[in-house]
Amino acid sequence: MEEITFLGNAWQDDYGINVTVNLEKFEQAIRTGKLEKNKYGDVKIRVQKLKSPNEKSKATHYVAVPKPKPESPF
Repeated sequence: MEEITFLGNAWQDDYGINVTVNLEKFEQAIRTGKLEKNKYGDVKIRVQKLKSPNEKSKATHYVAVPKPKPESPF
């Protein structure tokens, strides 16, 4: 099972999702190659809903490095 690299948290409200990202973790993920910029300077991240809100922070989602796509057997 692939280890999840967490980057931050997110909170859903009536109007959308508010996201916070730890800049040091984000920059480290770029330096180590876990995150890559495309030719436009964009970086893909994953925002995943938690099964239940975090008791301490009340976060409803987490932000992480995207899971790698499974390789095709063909």
